[in-house]
Amino acid sequence: MKNILLILTVALALLSCKKKDDETSYPHADWVTATYTKSSEKQTFYANITSYAVDWRIAPIEKWCSAEPLSGNESASIDITIEANTDTQPREGRLEVICMVNGSEQRDTLVIKQESEPWAINFSPKGLEVTSDAGSEVVEMELNRPYLIENIADYPWLSVTEAPATYLMAKKTLKIDYTQNSAIEFRRADLRFAIPDTTIVTTFTVYQFGTGSRSSDSLALVKLYNDCGGLSWKRQWTLTDPMTKWHGVGLGTSPNGMRVTSLNLTENGLTGSLPAEICNLSYLRNLWLGGNELSGSIPADMDRLQIAEYIYLYDNKFTGTIPPALGNISSLTRLHLYGNELSGTIPEEIGNLANLTALGLMNNNLTGSLPEAIGSLSGLKELSVKGNRLTGAIPETYGKNANYFGWEVEVNVCPQQEGYGFDNCK
Repeated sequence: MKNILLILTVALALLSCKKKDDETSYPHADWVTATYTKSSEKQTFYANITSYAVDWRIAPIEKWCSAEPLSGNESASIDITIEANTDTQPREGRLEVICMVNGSEQRDTLVIKQESEPWAINFSPKGLEVTSDAGSEVVEMELNRPYLIENIADYPWLSVTEAPATYLMAKKTLKIDYTQNSAIEFRRADLRFAIPDTTIVTTFTVYQFGTGSRSSDSLALVKLYNDCGGLSWKRQWTLTDPMTKWHGVGLGTSPNGMRVTSLNLTENGLTGSLPAEICNLSYLRNLWLGGNELSGSIPADMDRLQIAEYIYLYDNKFTGTIPPALGNISSLTRLHLYGNELSGTIPEEIGNLANLTALGLMNNNLTGSLPEAIGSLSGLKELSVKGNRLTGAIPETYGKNANYFGWEVEVNVCPQQEGYGFDNCK
């Protein structure tokens, strides 16, 4: 991040404070130009004043500027100190040397333009994953603005103790205490660090594991096997074997031991309804169930998969609506629900997925309009919603997105089912 304090000089012709009459010269200022790279710190530079026994003084200036000395009657070098700009807006000040020439007041002016310091708040680590047991962690924090934590009261299982700070890119520590989580699944706290009187917010996320274990993961997978026609799968599981031998099941380490981190049963002949117990796989990062015959609704509480990155449920027979809870999985990067029989509107909550890079909703029966917020997802590289029953206009946010041309809107967005479509498609 480049934080730049630029001090510009405007040196006037100086006839105001300098006049040659035979061998007589009056006081004038010789301003210097200086550039500094950290406006978050106090800065001092100097300016020369040339005087030939004529009184001069420096006029009162902004509170964030000071000069020393403030007056004299001979040449001097004055130190000018600029305080750090901790505001969110640039500011400008004027420093003037005043002298009397033939009974009239003359001024020599220096204009100081100071850029605002872009707001910065950095955490190390950037987020926390903690065990289900009660405990505490220390987080380092670097910041340059006063802030407040907006929503700590929303998470009674957390408390935050803050070390003092000066808010000028100072480092401080946050001690985060948490109580025991007796539930099977994760719980998550999204602490919002906000600058008062602005809309600027940075979120720090704490994930706490539940009491889920390899054993509870096994029970969830057995439920899936029994409910989704496991005996007819192309590649069946022998439930008496260890999970490491079950087709498509990937395990990884977690604070609670080995857990299921991925499940890939693509085109494996799954039928029936996807059981809600699938959401008990709280350490699942990748879920691939595309190309099967799954029917019924997508579980409403999919956001229990708190750290999921990929969810592929494409080319099945899912009905009902897209669960708004999917918009709560902040880690989600790829969401593919295309080729089903989903109806209803596209949830506005999908626009909350700041890390989303691919969204595939084509060839369903979705109705209504495109949510504006999805068009503002800066990382969304792939977008397809064709073959639905969407209407209205494509919001302006889509056209302004840097990825707009990569989406190939005329191919992947505009074509809808017969009798439907967008007003602003060609």
